[in-house]
Amino acid sequence: MPLAMPPSSKRARNALRWPLAVCLVLVTHGSLYPWTFVQPGSLWSAWSAMWHQDSWWTSLGDVVGNVVLFVPVGLLGVCVQDRTRAFAPRRVAFLIVWSMLFATALQVLQIWIPSRSAAVSDAVWNLVGLLIGVTVAAGARTSIEQVLEGKASSSAAALMLATLWLAIEWWPFLPTIDWQHVKNALKPLLMTPRWSWYSFAEVSLGLGLMMNLLRDHRSRTSFVLAMVALAILGKLFIQGQSLSVSHSLGWLAGLALGGVLWRLSAPKAAMTSLGTALAWFTFDELRPFVPTDMAGSFTWIPFVASLKGSMVTNTLALCWNSFWLGAVMACARTLGANMGGLAVALGLWTLLLEGAQVWLPDRVADITPALFPALWWLMLKVVAPSPLRRPR
Repeated sequence: MPLAMPPSSKRARNALRWPLAVCLVLVTHGSLYPWTFVQPGSLWSAWSAMWHQDSWWTSLGDVVGNVVLFVPVGLLGVCVQDRTRAFAPRRVAFLIVWSMLFATALQVLQIWIPSRSAAVSDAVWNLVGLLIGVTVAAGARTSIEQVLEGKASSSAAALMLATLWLAIEWWPFLPTIDWQHVKNALKPLLMTPRWSWYSFAEVSLGLGLMMNLLRDHRSRTSFVLAMVALAILGKLFIQGQSLSVSHSLGWLAGLALGGVLWRLSAPKAAMTSLGTALAWFTFDELRPFVPTDMAGSFTWIPFVASLKGSMVTNTLALCWNSFWLGAVMACARTLGANMGGLAVALGLWTLLLEGAQVWLPDRVADITPALFPALWWLMLKVVAPSPLRRPR
């Protein structure tokens, strides 16, 4: 007879259903946007074209987007299941079959959307992302159960942000074992050095804030050095990445900044990190501080701006926005802030900054970043309850 699920675990799993529902809604929206359905000229020809492709590799951005889209679906799909049955092969197989049917159904619906190209390869790449999420959940079974039962350490939120930081450094996750790529990745550092104050500041502040959030980790120094080493390897063996002077010195400055924050008291370091993250996020949202004569448009539908232009670049920008806002939320949690109220206030501030972008050149005003504080509030509510609400 299966063991009864602890009340804390049950509450956590119920809370995780909301992020899973949000993921499914966003996947559906991203697949069927702009929601303009038109009867195809030949339904049979469109159906045949969907199933018969010359190449399953369409483009880098398209493949990466389809893979990343289903990673949280696989991870959360496992986490919301009963702890005593979550990793049973039959349950996982059901999740995989259901997700594959879901992804295929979305591709079929794209036949009626003229601006989209229905392709069964997209569903296959969705399956790859789903399997990555399931594999991560299976490999971290013990940690996930501890988190869901309220036994996670206080550094759970920091580990989430550290994972996001490494994901940003490794984007777009396409490894290559090519020595020519290694040589090309080292050229901006050794042969043609270029300096960017913006890149230096972004890298150093991101690493320093991540280090401060890991201040309670038992092996914080070794963990941070390992993260930096992994980031360096990523620059050498991931397509589209390279080492630069600005990035390399930014890591060194970030290590120094993190060391200074470790020497401060926890409240002072949290307040400093919170202010720094919010200030840099505000600065980054308002660049280049030169308004245009004519206002642009504001996109009220989430993730529409990411579908325009380079999906790789747009996704990276969203990840950085999520990192800075997540750092603000995590630091505020350690200070005992009202997380729900802060999520609303931070969301409104982000919405105001995005609204200002209609007057900035080469910027796309979008509602998506304004939703991140609420998503972080939901995740922190699950993995890192507020210190003020813990029983003494």
